[in-house]
Amino acid sequence: MPTVTLKTNHFNLDVGGFAGFFGGEEAVSAMETVHLYRARRWTGWFNSPGSYSVGKHYGRLANSRFWNGMFPGPNTEPTVYIGLDGKCGPMYFASQSGTFLKQTGHLAYLLMQRCKDQRAVVVEGRKTRANKVTILEMRDIKFDAAAETSLTIHARDGFHKHVALLPIATSIATCIFCAWGDDWYCFSLILLGILINGISCFVIGSASIILQSVAPSKNAPPGDGMLMDGNHVIIVLGKEKNVLAVTQGKFQLDDEDAEINNEYAAIGFCSLLLVIQFLTQLLLIPQGKLFGQVMFLTSFAVSWVYNLFLSSMDKEYLQEELLVQALNLSEDRMKTYKLGTRTAAAVFACLALQPDCEHEEWENRGFKPEEILRQFIPNDTHVWAVWRDQVLEQMKRRQSTLQSFDLEACGGRIAAFNDADKNLLRDLLLDARSAYQQYLILQIRGRSLIGSISSSVKAEVW
Repeated sequence: MPTVTLKTNHFNLDVGGFAGFFGGEEAVSAMETVHLYRARRWTGWFNSPGSYSVGKHYGRLANSRFWNGMFPGPNTEPTVYIGLDGKCGPMYFASQSGTFLKQTGHLAYLLMQRCKDQRAVVVEGRKTRANKVTILEMRDIKFDAAAETSLTIHARDGFHKHVALLPIATSIATCIFCAWGDDWYCFSLILLGILINGISCFVIGSASIILQSVAPSKNAPPGDGMLMDGNHVIIVLGKEKNVLAVTQGKFQLDDEDAEINNEYAAIGFCSLLLVIQFLTQLLLIPQGKLFGQVMFLTSFAVSWVYNLFLSSMDKEYLQEELLVQALNLSEDRMKTYKLGTRTAAAVFACLALQPDCEHEEWENRGFKPEEILRQFIPNDTHVWAVWRDQVLEQMKRRQSTLQSFDLEACGGRIAAFNDADKNLLRDLLLDARSAYQQYLILQIRGRSLIGSISSSVKAEVW
């Protein structure tokens, strides 16, 4: 019987053909988290796959004739390119300042998504199509002293830095094993991948995220208003400067290299190194021994798993966390209510935006409740006109008795209504009643909270 032997003297894995392409999408997606986690820029010291994809992707950020020739493509804003900007936000309607924005920006979009995912308090009443209303009480934003409209955001901490020890240790270990096996080609290529990926993470992640707002007028009225996105509405209450940070603010990258020459030359240089790494691995990996090639492939596989772990993270959620942190918001200042009909949601939102003054001062304050109701329901039939009048009448009374929501209170205005119109109006008034009752509950709770706080303060003083 012939003897079977496994000869590997001339066997070659030839992994260089896919060294730069394998795991490219995961590597690019993982690199996009470099600004979202604290110390993420320091954890890139491993031999990562996809160097060609990462180099081509980030090379387009470099803006000069040389870099445009090296990495052709549109020069998009860095924040848009890495996903920190570019989403279209909901419509914004201010209740007192008269501001109307048909479309807001990325920060308003993030805030809307955050509120949509929040657990809601269910309001009793008639149910057709549910609408959610979030009441958001803005805190005073403490902008940086050097710039009155910008705020540096500190990235959140995470356990990723502990997971990063695995690919780092694997790359270093395989590099040592290659030297021990006298395979200096694979040793050099793994070491090259460690250095270039580490430097690239450090340079690309060197910019810090800032929240850039716009300067309000010194005599601007309160910025109270509402963000409207389909069946979800956010009532934003606060000073104009704080509300502007949401409606017109955006994330920006504070990069010293970009400030000096507006070219992002350091990122272009790192992208060039990544492409050189790919070409070097493509040419020299076949020159290594089988053991060294296996070690090279092992470092690639472990690094790919780590990149897959980073790319699986919800980057939009991480941005929401950064925004909530920058705005100093807490759960007690973000309350979501689920109302059974759009009619009830319209009344509830209008009541939440009502200024704390008598109705004679509404016009001077710029508060037009009828316009708010029309933003929800623009219907202009006789039934809806009577309903709006009854809602406004009740708001002007500012009483806990809800007589205006009785059908009999409409008087002769409904004399010509048929039974169908009366039944419709009765349902609409019931919706308004349920919304008003929930608003009264909020007022009672608010007074109780203020009373308890003032009592505790007096006790401390005493």
